[in-house]
Amino acid sequence: MEKLTINNAVYEPKLNFKFYRQTRDDKELQDGRQDGFSALIGALLDEDVDAIVATYYHALAWYRRNQPSESDVEEALESTVFVSDEATDKAFDDILNALQANDFLARKLRQYVKDSDKNADMVQKQIDQTKDEDKASNLAIGLKQLTAETNKLRDLLKSNESSPKPDDAGLHQQS
Repeated sequence: MEKLTINNAVYEPKLNFKFYRQTRDDKELQDGRQDGFSALIGALLDEDVDAIVATYYHALAWYRRNQPSESDVEEALESTVFVSDEATDKAFDDILNALQANDFLARKLRQYVKDSDKNADMVQKQIDQTKDEDKASNLAIGLKQLTAETNKLRDLLKSNESSPKPDDAGLHQQS
């Protein structure tokens, strides 16, 4: 993830337990069925640009009282991450890779996959049991999206399990 320059100060985003705790408890990220962290992961997999802003904002939680505002983070991202489609696509990949570099967050990602698989099984059972074709069709669309997201994350986790972790102690620090 890129460092951000905000109000002439350079901020280094860190994905750690503070990031997790802040995203988990963020009421704006929660969607009623999921905590904020899980909802954020789903939004990242959907390539929702708001998820990039939320990730960077919460990745600066370790600055505590000096954590920049979300609007300041958004402005900084406009000049770096949101300058092109390629830079934005790279940001999604960088975030997911940085999440996996932290052992705790990597476990949370694996749990996300397990929970998504359980949800997919429940949706499939509903499809199998419903007599209403419109409802079954809508459920099938949702199942297809859920499966695609889960497979994307599963593939990313598998590819990173086979490659060595980056030697970046900054991702593991808890300041």
